[in-house]
Formats: sequence, structure tokens, C-alpha cells
Amino acid sequence: MSPLKTFMKKSLTVHSIYRLVRDARDVPTRKWLQPEQVSTVFKVLPKTMLPMPRLFDAFEAITAINQEGLEGDIVECGVWNGGCVGLMAIANSKTGGPRRKFHLFDSFEGLPQPSQHDIDVISDFKLRHPGVVLDGESQTNPFAIGACVGDSQPAVEEFLVERLRISGDDLIFHKGWFQDTMPNCGSSIGKIAVLRIDGDWYDSTRVCLEGLFDKVVRNGFVIIDDYGKFSGCRKATDEYFRRKNIQPKFDWSDAICVFFRKQQCY
Repeated sequence: MSPLKTFMKKSLTVHSIYRLVRDARDVPTRKWLQPEQVSTVFKVLPKTMLPMPRLFDAFEAITAINQEGLEGDIVECGVWNGGCVGLMAIANSKTGGPRRKFHLFDSFEGLPQPSQHDIDVISDFKLRHPGVVLDGESQTNPFAIGACVGDSQPAVEEFLVERLRISGDDLIFHKGWFQDTMPNCGSSIGKIAVLRIDGDWYDSTRVCLEGLFDKVVRNGFVIIDDYGKFSGCRKATDEYFRRKNIQPKFDWSDAICVFFRKQQCY
């Protein structure tokens, strides 16, 4: 990494300015005319890998649920360094939303191994890990593979609470692999107003949909970050909604991320 890039990574402000300049052309002009959105995106840019169009769309999803008075918590599956969930929490405050709980699901160890369903990455994974024997089509014993490793849970919590001034009482961390944490979250999550899934692989996406989709309120938002990029994520999503006889009407933040509102499924 060049000295300039190293400096930008260490300076949150400089890094945010760099990202804004670099990615500005990807954001529709009308969104730059929303100062609350722009300032919020600026605050979280150093702590998210998401392109700016997805961040603006997440802000607008929170705006919509608040304008329409929807009940429910905000759930993010795949937190990394906390940028997007931090943005959604700020957006909830800035747009007059009720006090909501923010549920953060993450291993805080990076991604687990893929399965045979993840056909576009499985060959490369086997080349990099020749001694690893996979469990078959789905993974029952996830382990960290050293990819997409973000900050620790305490570091993410510190960023959200100390830097973004989000109340720690509103943050609920579900630390561990989705396969382990989803079955145990029923008592802590009631209604969901926004469900954001960013798990990359087939199993991670499947378990999130199976565990949480039915909790999303009517008109609530479902965001699937990797639908257009990873075949396993797309397969898990399509299979799930076929089983439920649902045809979501997808909108696209960009060529990869889709979102829809639950009432459009029926």
C-alpha cells in the first residue's frame, strides 16, 4: 500500500473526502441535494466497504419507514466495521423515527467457508485450502477463512457509541456464525422494519432469510447486498422465495445490491 493510501486509511476525515470524490459520479444528482444524507454518509465512509449508492438507499429506507410510521427494529446481518448500521441509526434519529433496537449479526472473524452452492468461488477456495474437507452442499461447522475480517466487536461498538453517539442501550450484538446465532434470537427480535443481509455465501443468506424474513413487517424493507455478485447468495434468495410462492419486485442500488418492500411480494 502506498504511503498516501496508508495516510488516508488512518485519517477518517481524509479517507471520507477521498471516497466522496472518487465515487461521486455513481450517486444521482438529486441525492447530493439532501444535506442530512450527505453528512451522514460522510461520517461512516471510513467504516464501510459499501459503495455510496447503497448507503444513500439505506438512508432513504429508514426515512420511508419513519414517514410511514412503521414499527420494528433494524437488523443487519454482516456488520464488518459498523458503517452501514451506524448510518441507519443516525438516519433513524435525523428523520424523526421512534427509538428502535439495532441488531448486529456478525462473526467478527470474517467470512466462513463457502459451500458447493457457491459455484463461482468454490474452486478458488479449494485451491487456496487444499487440505480442507467441506461438509457437502451446506456447511454445518463454519470456520473463519481469513476473508473480509473487520474490526472486533468492542471496536465496532466504540465507533458506534463514541464517534457516532448512538446509545449503547439500542445496540444488540449477536456475535457468532449466523447458523448458531439465528436460532437463538427469537426472544430478542420481534418486528423488523429493515432487514439487511450481507453474508456473501449461500448458507449465510439462506439462514438469515429463514430466520428473519417472517418477522419483517408489511411495507418493511429487505436489502440483499450480494444478490448480483455471488451465485450462492442469488440461489439461496431465489430458492427461498420460490418455496414461499413469493415474487419480490427488486430495485437495484447498483449492479450488485437489491432491495424490496415486503408488501410488493404478495
